[in-house]
Amino acid sequence: MKDKYSVSVVIPVYNEEKRIRDTAAEIRRYFGSRGLSYEMIVVDDGSNDGSLAAIKEVCGADAENLHFLHNGKNMGKGFSVKRGMMFARGDIVMFTDADLSVPISEFENFEKAIGDGYDMAIGSRGLKDSKKLVSQGFLRDRLGKMFGGIVRLLLLPDIADSQCGFKVFTKEAAHTLFFWQTIYGFGFDPEILYIAKKHNYRYVEIPVTWTNSFDSKLKVYKDGFIIGFELFKIKIKSMLGHYSV
Repeated sequence: MKDKYSVSVVIPVYNEEKRIRDTAAEIRRYFGSRGLSYEMIVVDDGSNDGSLAAIKEVCGADAENLHFLHNGKNMGKGFSVKRGMMFARGDIVMFTDADLSVPISEFENFEKAIGDGYDMAIGSRGLKDSKKLVSQGFLRDRLGKMFGGIVRLLLLPDIADSQCGFKVFTKEAAHTLFFWQTIYGFGFDPEILYIAKKHNYRYVEIPVTWTNSFDSKLKVYKDGFIIGFELFKIKIKSMLGHYSV
């Protein structure tokens, strides 16, 4: 096993049997075509379909740079992302959703931002140049915008979209920020960004081309309520000095 890579790609997985093979193949094609040294870290969050067998098949193809981590039970997306990011050894560390709603080819824009001196680059569906190729529907779109407004009001006034599952970090920033992370559900994204703000890391939002997946694991009402509660937890933790340097 190598100790160092140019890029680490973390993929949290929960019941993704139908697409994890194609997603892994697309990521391997992209980085292979660019000749970059990379590792792919697939973190299974206690899937109860055939994801486990599919992931073992994918990661068994090349033990040198494909790694598999398994949570014995469902722990939450934030837990899985944290586990993968802390395991990563690349100079640049990123995570992406298993459905590749944002094409992996857009990594080049994020790589450039890191090269320009930013500590993290955040995929955004809320900027002028962002493109949504497949809409998530009126209700989810309205609720998403309302959630974004709450995030800006409580924590991050300068962030248009905290929830896009395509984020890229320097290794140092990734290991520091995810060390401090405490939210293990879908609300981990704004917590990571808030920690970055408190620790004076430089970040930039980058517009992305995004295609909605109708197999999303996010349950609008149930998870929306939980994420809202998690935002208040982050605010209270901050008031108590939890994120202070």
